[in-house]
Amino acid sequence: MIGSKNKILLMKVRLIGAGAVGVVVAAKLNCVSDFALIAKGERKDKYEHGIFLNGERIDFKVLSPDEADKADLLIIAVKNFQLEDILDDIAPFVGADTTIISLLNGIDAERILCERFGSEKVLYAFITDLSSNHLGVETVCFSNSGTIIFGEKDNSATSRMEKITKLFEEAGQRFVVPKDIMHEKWWKFMLNTCYNTLSAILDADYCAMCDNTSFVRAVRLVAKEVQMVAKTEGICITQDDIEEMIRRVGALTDHGKTSMLQDVQAMRETENRYFAGAVSRLGKKHGIATPFVDFSSILLEARRHVVEKY
Repeated sequence: MIGSKNKILLMKVRLIGAGAVGVVVAAKLNCVSDFALIAKGERKDKYEHGIFLNGERIDFKVLSPDEADKADLLIIAVKNFQLEDILDDIAPFVGADTTIISLLNGIDAERILCERFGSEKVLYAFITDLSSNHLGVETVCFSNSGTIIFGEKDNSATSRMEKITKLFEEAGQRFVVPKDIMHEKWWKFMLNTCYNTLSAILDADYCAMCDNTSFVRAVRLVAKEVQMVAKTEGICITQDDIEEMIRRVGALTDHGKTSMLQDVQAMRETENRYFAGAVSRLGKKHGIATPFVDFSSILLEARRHVVEKY
């Protein structure tokens, strides 16, 4: 590993959002690059006392916006509803040659980042096959770091893609560069809309979902509406895509939980408006009825309020 570190030591990687996703990725990249978490105030103090992954303490360098340097690669792993709030915090880390990757779920993050920092700085990305539970500074990961799917919006091969590919290879971070990154982002968006929403309503972890035929039936109903909306946005989601989603999630038989279920149980804000809410919004825009998605969104809000009250 020492030899690997020497090869890419000059690559300056900065990450914001050390939660269930961020800390798992951070643990890999911390070993093979000039790596630091971005945080300020009490959160910075907390991180500097150590973050725990699967019971093992990991000490990260932590930089506040006031201590910023210009990153080669800036990774964003916060929640959607936090993105607007952290734009000013990450701005000092963005230089002329910085590449930005967002691991946020949904289909809105890259648009927001392009508007703020320029489309030339942004790669399109998300993470999948990750099962982890997070509370405070402790994360338990049930999978091998997840798989980062990333690429240029036009799917072209570029020098920065090559550099980041080498970084992930050295770090042992699983990744895929797909033929069509926008199709893949919508596929993950469909997965989030189906499984995050329904699991949070039913309080179901992956083990509870894996062989539940009624749950899968509900997934198919929601997925069909996402498929219709995607078509109006120029994205072709096939029946094979839906079945592959069901197969992939069904293969997770551990007691990991979707991020939305964790948020509901911890009485945190959810990303409902970025998943089911986004499908409903686009459905109205294009004149497409989305009754199952709409009902799921309403039920989730009802469930969240019940948890908060009782």
